[in-house]
Amino acid sequence: MPLNFGRDVQGYNSFAASKADAKFSATLASAGNASFTVPSNYENWIVSFSFQPGSEVWVSINGTAAAPAGATFASTNSELLPGSRTVQAGDVINILNTGAGDADVGVSLYAIS
Repeated sequence: MPLNFGRDVQGYNSFAASKADAKFSATLASAGNASFTVPSNYENWIVSFSFQPGSEVWVSINGTAAAPAGATFASTNSELLPGSRTVQAGDVINILNTGAGDADVGVSLYAIS
């Protein structure tokens, strides 16, 4: 089902996404790393992440997620606790927990038609 924002009684977007077309979840142990491949039943998707409060989770799309390597800014392919992103079928999303404890991670995918 394509992403379709609802409208309130005045006709404004209510920013309520419909039910996700695909959902994934995992509990990552400290230093735990997991990947999944974006499904191929649609070509384009919007991916939305949800993270356990207080978690330190890095995400990379089509790369290996990594924590910062030092106290100076350096180029990276990872994002700390990203919001929503557009992805394509077959993209690989890699998630790394750099926190001291377990981190629950949820991923919702919305098809773009």
